[in-house]
Amino acid sequence: MNHQNTRTHQNTGNHQNTGNHQNIGIIDIGSNSIRLVIYEIAPVGAYRIIYENKYSARLSREVESDGSIPRSHLDAAVNVLQQFKAICESYQTAHIRAAATAAIRNAANSKEIIGWLEAETGLTIERVSGEQEGYYGFLGVVQSTDVQDGMIVDIGGGSTELSLFRGRKLLHSVSIPLGAVNAQARFSTSEQWDKEQVEALREVIKDALEPLDWVQENPELPLIGLGGTVRTVAKMHQRQIKYSLQAVHHYEMEGKIIDEMAELLPYETSSFRKKIPGLSKDRADLIVPGLLILQTIFQTVNADRCIVSGAGLRDGLFRDWFAPEQPVVQDALKTSIRNILQFGPPAPEEPLQQTYEDMVKIYKALEEKQPDERDDAVMYTAAMLSDSGILVNYYKSSQHAVYRIMYGGIYGLSHREAVLSAVAADYHPKKRTPQLLQQHEDILKDSDTERVHRLGSLLMLAKAIRSTPVVTDISVTAKNGSLHVQLHSTAEPLVQYSRMEEASKDLEEAWKIKLSWEHLAASRK
Repeated sequence: MNHQNTRTHQNTGNHQNTGNHQNIGIIDIGSNSIRLVIYEIAPVGAYRIIYENKYSARLSREVESDGSIPRSHLDAAVNVLQQFKAICESYQTAHIRAAATAAIRNAANSKEIIGWLEAETGLTIERVSGEQEGYYGFLGVVQSTDVQDGMIVDIGGGSTELSLFRGRKLLHSVSIPLGAVNAQARFSTSEQWDKEQVEALREVIKDALEPLDWVQENPELPLIGLGGTVRTVAKMHQRQIKYSLQAVHHYEMEGKIIDEMAELLPYETSSFRKKIPGLSKDRADLIVPGLLILQTIFQTVNADRCIVSGAGLRDGLFRDWFAPEQPVVQDALKTSIRNILQFGPPAPEEPLQQTYEDMVKIYKALEEKQPDERDDAVMYTAAMLSDSGILVNYYKSSQHAVYRIMYGGIYGLSHREAVLSAVAADYHPKKRTPQLLQQHEDILKDSDTERVHRLGSLLMLAKAIRSTPVVTDISVTAKNGSLHVQLHSTAEPLVQYSRMEEASKDLEEAWKIKLSWEHLAASRK
């Protein structure tokens, strides 16, 4: 697909080379909600979200029978946009990027609507096409997950985008002019749906997808869901099963979970739905059409599972602005951790990287093979972020790192990998480690207990080796149940000796080996 940069604003900030941090505002004028996100950008190019707000304007409901939205129906939208602009100004944003999606895009008087909003708010507003909306959603997904191949479904208020990517390259995208808000208005005549209404909505979605060969030709891929419907379904299921990790991004659900909800919720009253844990009252009506759209697409594409993405259109709009020459994030995990470290504790990154590399060297010696991709991701995360809790309290930094890793919005990890990384980062095998393993046993596998002890003790040894900068490199050999580490150092590594002695017992128990070490003089640079 050819995605040309059609942005109407000028990017004059040279944002990656300035000497000071700057803030950028992204306003998403959606069919259901108007949302504001403010990003802070560091001089080195790292970024993070520092503010977010939303208002449920439900613009899709303001469309008249002739397809237009009259000016008199836009008072709330103008008011909210003026307030969001004022918030951006209070944060001294260098630029505001505002984008309008399906409700305005599909209105018969869309140009007139954008003219009114621009005149009354002073904002420059982009009219995002359906293809662009799919593209920006794709950028948000690949920024926040490590999934290589998949289908993306973005269920908005006035449209639904379905996209196919392989090898982290977007191949196809389609926009269906039906979302949760306008589907509710079109198909539902009361708060409870009947079977004819349910089937009528499903048929519209099936008919829209039927002529698309690429939909049927790519079965058994993960369906990555964006938008409030998918997040709400995940929250409801998590509350139902008493899920131990309060995080929605990268939550995975089987198709039967979606089927069970779709067989129940349409036929219940609104008052019943409002009492369901995890379902907010303002979404009690929209959950039904959104859920039916999700279920129909899941079945039509024959997906193998549904993965929830907390990042989407707004994140894609930011990436497109921030890195127009390379908007696709190639490594979600490393990019995410780099962003965290740039805004995190004042610790040099090089020793952290050396700790990770030492872990890999020792792992290879013990296992006689490279760590697989997922073990490598856990080791990298634990090594780079085990001290990140210093921001809260230096003396309990690893305990606070647990929260930072599990709930800090790290991209590129499954929930299981996030838990493993957090437990390994705060490795205390006699007390806290067993407690955390028990707390999250619903997420972990039986084999993960041994994995945590191995990777956690490996991290403790690697941190001991890099506890002062006199060690320049290590050599590792393992055979006949013993592990020998040579420390190449510019001075006798006395601190290392003490720390390695402390770490040796846990490592020897976890790996069933005997540890020994020595140091070799290395030339001073």
